[in-house]
Parts: sequence; structure tokens; C-alpha cells
Amino acid sequence: MRVQQLFGLGARYGVHRTARVQFPRGLASAPTIPATPIGLQRKQRAPEDTHTMRRRLLYQMRKRGILETDLLLSTFASQHLPTLSRDELSDLDVLLSNIDWDIFYWATNKTQAPKE
Repeated sequence: MRVQQLFGLGARYGVHRTARVQFPRGLASAPTIPATPIGLQRKQRAPEDTHTMRRRLLYQMRKRGILETDLLLSTFASQHLPTLSRDELSDLDVLLSNIDWDIFYWATNKTQAPKE
């Protein structure tokens, strides 16, 4: 898809990590801690027209919470968002459901982006 080519990032639906806890010495066995989801979960959205979707994505790209990611995404948005197709906007929406630091590291090639 064009979004992945232009921005160089993969998209995935959600992030789950296992909680890691340090236990005091002398504890015979550590209790089992279930995996807890951290990160953003994909919301099911009501159908929206392309103009509304563009406006929502622009806001989400500019107001992420981490300045570095805001700068990367807002620069991409100003250059490419007006020309993206509906399918590319949907791919971008999936990409934005990831954690800010993951997006930043993928964009700066610090970590390998997922193939999805």
C-alpha cells in the first residue's frame, strides 16, 4: 500500500506485552501473572466519510503525546494526507493504533517494522 511505501512503516492491529515483576529473594515460587495488554486497542468506529476521516487522522497525527512522533507524523500528514485514497487512509488508521514509541522507532529505523 502507498502509506507503507511513503512512510516506510508496517501496520498492525494491537500490542500486547507480558508484565514483568521482580520478587523478593526467598520467595519459594512467584505467583502467575497474566499477560496484560498495554498500548492502544483498535476501536470499532461508525462509518465516516473520507473528509471526516482525513480530519480525524490529521488530528491524531498531530496530537500523539510524544513530540518526536508528532513531528514525524505531522510532517508526513502535511505532505501526503490530502492525496491518500480511502484504502490508504484505512491503512494509516491501523498504523496509528500502535504505541508512539513503536512508530517513532520504525520511522527512524531503530527497530524492524512488522511485515503486516
